[in-house]
Amino acid sequence: MTPVIRLLLTASLPALLAGGGLLLACARPATGQQPPLDATAPLPTAAAGGRNAIGPGLRPTIPQAVSRPEAWPTGTPRQGTTGSKNVLSSIRENPGAPLEPLGPEKAVRQTLATEIDRALADRAAGPPTDAGVVPASHELPVRTGAESGGLQTLDMATVVARIGPEVVLVADLLTPRALDHVVQETQRLSLSQDQIRELRLAICRSMLTGGNYIDTMLVYVDALREIPKDKIPEIRKNVDKSFDEHMLPRLLTEAGVATVTEYEHHLRAKEQSLERSRKTFFEQGLAQEWLRKNTDVSEEIPHADMIASYENRIEEYKFPAKVRFEALTVKVRAGRTRKQAWDRLAAMGNEVLAQRPFADVAREKSDGPTARDGGVFDWTSRGSLASKRLDEAVFSLPVGQLSAIIEDEPSLNLPDVQALHIVRVMERAEAGQTPFLEAQVAIKQALLEERRRKAIDEYMAKLRERTPVWTIFDDESEAGRGQTGSAPRR
Repeated sequence: MTPVIRLLLTASLPALLAGGGLLLACARPATGQQPPLDATAPLPTAAAGGRNAIGPGLRPTIPQAVSRPEAWPTGTPRQGTTGSKNVLSSIRENPGAPLEPLGPEKAVRQTLATEIDRALADRAAGPPTDAGVVPASHELPVRTGAESGGLQTLDMATVVARIGPEVVLVADLLTPRALDHVVQETQRLSLSQDQIRELRLAICRSMLTGGNYIDTMLVYVDALREIPKDKIPEIRKNVDKSFDEHMLPRLLTEAGVATVTEYEHHLRAKEQSLERSRKTFFEQGLAQEWLRKNTDVSEEIPHADMIASYENRIEEYKFPAKVRFEALTVKVRAGRTRKQAWDRLAAMGNEVLAQRPFADVAREKSDGPTARDGGVFDWTSRGSLASKRLDEAVFSLPVGQLSAIIEDEPSLNLPDVQALHIVRVMERAEAGQTPFLEAQVAIKQALLEERRRKAIDEYMAKLRERTPVWTIFDDESEAGRGQTGSAPRR
């Protein structure tokens, strides 16, 4: 692969293929009147205010006995299991939030889910067989890699993979968006015909070796294996109708055309068609819904499990003390003596005491790193400031009170440069830990995601075991491992 093509894929391909896979300022406290700053005044040392840290005695603990009375219902246990007596969590991420309208893609996939449910409801009882597999339909004459010259030609009708009984063509991988990318890069870099072919080949290789496309087709093949054969045409017909009603108007707008006929011409110019777009959407949609049905996990998490997760990861919920403050800074440097810097900073502080906005003074006169932002330092953890004296001041001053002038200790990196500061604490939070009640939504989502990921991994492992996979790039993989020949993968 030439350096140009490698660069194009590294920079652009992840964004290009992102949609093709299956899987996956607080109010400042009022400042009281203070006397003008005195150069000899000591630094105030007031006790810090704020919330107390949550002690061990306040942490929730896991119930030692059954947390639900014997007479309470436990839901319908799955076959072969017994119901748990643990209280189940039914918290919602956004309680009381209004329902959002379905977008075009969700509307089509809702139709697909309904059609699948209807087809499965009509399926006769009994173990699934492979008799229901429906081979893919193709609009173009099919040629295998060998018949069409292998990787040398790679036209749109070339077979580049087989997943079970399904045949994958170049046209299935070089989607309209991918072809737009090829055209853009060809014009931008003046690619030769060989470089264009290499870029198209690299896109196909990435699609087939990246995992997502083949995983999608594995699930699609499994859906065709399980759904009654005579129901597939009806499902496809209803999904296509929903696609035309909901998705097609958006596609026309994106392409900048007004009619379906114009859109067809637009796709034909890219060696694609509207029928193939429908087919691709159907395959991906069916695979996504089928994956959901086969990896569905209970949305309920026992409350004790959530508490256990919180206790086991308690260190992750602890946080240090932090503060938001604003600062005026003057540096002692060449051409400015320490006394001149001190007098300059004292004058700035007195302007603030005279009710001039702190931010205006900072923007106009401060040498600090946040002067442009009005001298404001956003939430800063204890110990993170380079100056120990400044760190001590912002974690001890009363909120809303101007400090006396703070003189930095000399820096190891810049021993000849000193800085003088006046600070005012805007807001402070003492060290503590996130309470369980605040963390429970994120804990529940994490436990649910862990369940789903495990279910998906187990399901996909079964599909890879039972479904043979071959791609035109298998020979390259075998050669890279120092072997000769290739065999269908499982």
